[in-house]
Amino acid sequence: MSYVLQADYWLIFFLQGNGEWLTPVMKLFTWLGYPQAYMVAIAIIYWSGDRKLGLRMAIFLPVVSSLNSILKQAIHAPRPYWLTPDIRAIHVSNGFGMPSGHAQASIVWLYAAALLKKGWFWIFAVVLVMGVGLSRVYLGVHFSSQVLAGWLLGIFIAFLFMRFESRVLCWFLSLTFRKQLLLISGISLLLMVLGGIMVFVLKHWAMPGDWILNSADDMAGKDESILSSVGMSAVAGNVGGFLGVSLGALLLHRKGSFDSRGSGWTRLVRSLTGLFILIVLYKVFMIAAPGQTEAFLYSLWRFLGFFTLSFFVIFLVPLLFLRFKLPGSLKRKQR
Repeated sequence: MSYVLQADYWLIFFLQGNGEWLTPVMKLFTWLGYPQAYMVAIAIIYWSGDRKLGLRMAIFLPVVSSLNSILKQAIHAPRPYWLTPDIRAIHVSNGFGMPSGHAQASIVWLYAAALLKKGWFWIFAVVLVMGVGLSRVYLGVHFSSQVLAGWLLGIFIAFLFMRFESRVLCWFLSLTFRKQLLLISGISLLLMVLGGIMVFVLKHWAMPGDWILNSADDMAGKDESILSSVGMSAVAGNVGGFLGVSLGALLLHRKGSFDSRGSGWTRLVRSLTGLFILIVLYKVFMIAAPGQTEAFLYSLWRFLGFFTLSFFVIFLVPLLFLRFKLPGSLKRKQR
């Protein structure tokens, strides 16, 4: 169990003591930190903004999120409202608290700002990262130390990407197609195995009874409990996203590079068409969602769902643009 600092409690009580007017603002920032919001934003950037930037963000996000979900299982630290009823759970979440997944994933915007090197985007990214992090503390689902840990880990991973991605990409593209497939499959399998090991270890760990008791009222009416925090669903979803993006990018590279440029009207048509397809597909998967108590089926559903949605965004939607003669084109690969 991680230690909780006195300042962690102080900041939550301070923020929650500032009145209900902050609640809709903080809930908005928290919503912006969920996978659905990232998928929409990155898809629009990829289809109709800067293709290379969108693809780099799409690869960075599931990598950083996969590592976060593995670390959460390894550390298995409580969320604030699990420890004391004095903290209001304005928004509830299952899953462990350290490090904050919202905070860690939000660093994708700082990563994008570092790539773009535009002052206005740096301001946007910093405001969004700070807002997402503070929202988690205000809503009672993370301590400030958990948010800080998420930020620091995310920044460290972003630094590694910035430092090594060019060399790694050149090496990767020099491999045969079969070796490329084996590599991305091997990375996906490694992440799943690491998550599986953490979950297996936790099967012999008993969650403290006061955590369950303190969270019971807040989780009432949900089809989940904090006992489902031990499981592979988060790891499986994030790894599925990584595999879908990587495989989609690899297959598209063999056909040619999707051209995201065009007039404002062209970009708008691409975005709206792609989002319509994405939303319909998302709704279909949500209809087929099993209950979280069915741990294996729920993890498999998340893996397949994130894989399919990511693969559609990166590979199939650009091909559909061409197939139905929508604005957009593939720049053929030089052979």
